[in-house]
Amino acid sequence: MREPNQCLAQVMRRADCTNKGLARRVADVAASHGAEVGYSHVNVKRWLDGAQPRGMTPVFIAEALARKLGHPVSLADIGMSATDSATAISSSGYPADLQHGVDAISALARADLTGSFAVTTNIDTKSWSDAMVRWLIAPDVASDREILGSIDVSVEGVQLATAMFSQLDYKFGGGYARSSLTQYISSEVAPLLSTQPNRQPPELLSAAAALLRLAGWTAYDTGRHGLCHSYMLQALHLTEVAGDRALGGRILAGMSHQANFLGQYDHAVNLARAAQRGAAGIATPTAMALFKAMEARALAARGDRKDCEAALSQAEQWLEKRVPANDPIWLGYFDEAELAAEFAHSYRDLGMSEKAITYADRAISLHGPMYVRSVSFCKAVAAAGHVGAGEVDKGIVLAAEAVAVISTLKSSRCNSYIRDFVQRLTPHQQHKPVADFIARTELLVSGTC
Repeated sequence: MREPNQCLAQVMRRADCTNKGLARRVADVAASHGAEVGYSHVNVKRWLDGAQPRGMTPVFIAEALARKLGHPVSLADIGMSATDSATAISSSGYPADLQHGVDAISALARADLTGSFAVTTNIDTKSWSDAMVRWLIAPDVASDREILGSIDVSVEGVQLATAMFSQLDYKFGGGYARSSLTQYISSEVAPLLSTQPNRQPPELLSAAAALLRLAGWTAYDTGRHGLCHSYMLQALHLTEVAGDRALGGRILAGMSHQANFLGQYDHAVNLARAAQRGAAGIATPTAMALFKAMEARALAARGDRKDCEAALSQAEQWLEKRVPANDPIWLGYFDEAELAAEFAHSYRDLGMSEKAITYADRAISLHGPMYVRSVSFCKAVAAAGHVGAGEVDKGIVLAAEAVAVISTLKSSRCNSYIRDFVQRLTPHQQHKPVADFIARTELLVSGTC
């Protein structure tokens, strides 16, 4: 015989929540996480009778009651425990401490590998603000930077793995080796962090944070936005514990990039500015240029030309002070080519076609052969510029070159560039080359390949 769940009953009484009311609220929470699951008062009666719900349901119940009460409710508060997938979903929040963060990283990687993490574009935008504020007001961490030789090897191993997976991401898209990256986190990095986590040296925490940021980025590149968000939050927390403000700023800049992509422009601006403020005086000029460029892109998407151009100018000034030898390894990719690409994207979104073409062409000419995806992005941006300038045929030729490469990459973001370009062709649909191009790219535009 199961014991009745008195803890759940007590919280429900405090929340003044009936069985039917809780069922409805839990279903709403599940839907916000991309899970279409039906609950009724019968389910709630079973939980009150002591049944442990499966999968992610315990987290949904806790979140539903937390929303009703207006304060956090833990699984322990409702007399339930977490499965791996439930713990992974709960990792969408900023961890309370390092132990909780390490547990969330382990569960998140396992859920990612097994496919039990809901693939959704739904992100609680408040969590961006919460994480940003918590990171900004975190006390400075004074730590001994010396580490043991055995740990030194671990740090180097994680850094080399990050460099390798980054190169695969640049050249083949985020989906190419994502499962291998996740497996490495699950089998190597998470167990390493779990060994006396509160005594881990800051170098290892920073190395793990850079790897988790990359895992989040590859999830973003393949359209798994909720998963990306969780990886980024865990990575940001590791930088807080490690006292690595520069890398924390890099992660906030990545969050800004994702927020911008999802149309959350105000959040994107704030995240980029938080990166600058939190890493000021610590981050290298290259990093500050990157943070300013992210602010500019978000301002452009918001239609704020004056402030965008001011931010672009400041990014350019920062990059002029760049000393590559002083940059951390996770920042080696950001150079004149990348900044030119950011200029191009910003001018495209501002509707300044000639400048978008100029900077996109510059980025294409400067990019090395490894940056296949970035070059494809820039060709699509230049193509959009040509259409905006009334040079539709030139735009189609350039876009066709981008499509030829994009169709080989494992990146849903690439497909979004082609969809954007096709939308820009709408006024010219009667032009036969336009109609032919749209027909050739139908699968990419529909998102089925």
